[in-house]
Amino acid sequence: MKSRKIWRTVLLILGILAGAWVFGALLLPVLLPFLIGLAVSQIAEKPVKLLQTRAHMPRWLASGVCVLGLFAALFGGMFLLCRLLCGEAAGLVRELPELAQGLQAPVSRIKTRLIAMAARLPDGLGTGLRAGVESFFKSGAGLGTKLYETLFSWASGVIGKLPDAVLFTVTAILSSFMLSGELPAIRSWLARVIRPEWRQKALSLLGHVRTTFGGWLRAQLKLMGVTFLILNIGLMLLRVQYPVLDALLITIVDALPVFGTGTVLIPWAIVMFLRGETKKGVGLVILYGTAALSRQALEPRLVGRQVGLNPVLTLLALYAGYRLLGVAGMILFPISAMLLKQIWDHSGLQRDV
Repeated sequence: MKSRKIWRTVLLILGILAGAWVFGALLLPVLLPFLIGLAVSQIAEKPVKLLQTRAHMPRWLASGVCVLGLFAALFGGMFLLCRLLCGEAAGLVRELPELAQGLQAPVSRIKTRLIAMAARLPDGLGTGLRAGVESFFKSGAGLGTKLYETLFSWASGVIGKLPDAVLFTVTAILSSFMLSGELPAIRSWLARVIRPEWRQKALSLLGHVRTTFGGWLRAQLKLMGVTFLILNIGLMLLRVQYPVLDALLITIVDALPVFGTGTVLIPWAIVMFLRGETKKGVGLVILYGTAALSRQALEPRLVGRQVGLNPVLTLLALYAGYRLLGVAGMILFPISAMLLKQIWDHSGLQRDV
């Protein structure tokens, strides 16, 4: 009985990972604009009905007004945010040489101490340590140049993908308008072609998945909002020059599975200690503790246990997503795995395994 349970768990993990790979690597790149269109049509459904009832608009016109209004609000918010962030990012890039120069003196002192330590060790061990120290600091000497090259390559890649982004956006807007206009007809067609017993089960499963995934998504957005607010206020109190940009980037890293605010704040604090800015280093450590404790306190209340994944399964989905789709896969694969697990848990299929 115990071995059967183990095999069932292994089969579940493999099945969810396989499903996440098929969905994330093969289907999602093609279906994403249409999935966005479906989500937008669902969000716009109540305002569309309201315009049909109150303003006596035809369905297609009400759908067009609501869809265009939603996308206009989205793009307007993104424009204002990008305008703010681009200004801070440009200033940060201009100051990178000065920041790198400020690290030269403390890094040089550390190198001198390590080489002096190696000199006191036995010949074989000391020589190896000295060679390792020299190699490490030599590779780090060109870090600024490598960073500039990376930024330039990233900017070139973004510009090169603009046509794809325009096509994706236009497709998402058109699919949102078409699906919103035809939503009653689509529902009526599905009701005719799906057998009543299957329809009830499918509607129940879809309702549960939508409720749990919607709850998880709202909880994550609330956690990100709280984290961003804490980080922004903390960085402003520490008089960091670009608090909004830094807080946003750290919040995005914190939202990724397994990672957290400490991925950025702890190395940052170490750099401040190396530069002799002890107060700022201590402040960053306190800020990390505040953000981490706040998330730990809020997460159990906002995110139910039934919504999440087993930590091992999360790590597997995270690694598989990164290997197959890069950074985007680190977000898409855990979400896909979560959805597939919800479908598995509430479809009755697990009783047949």
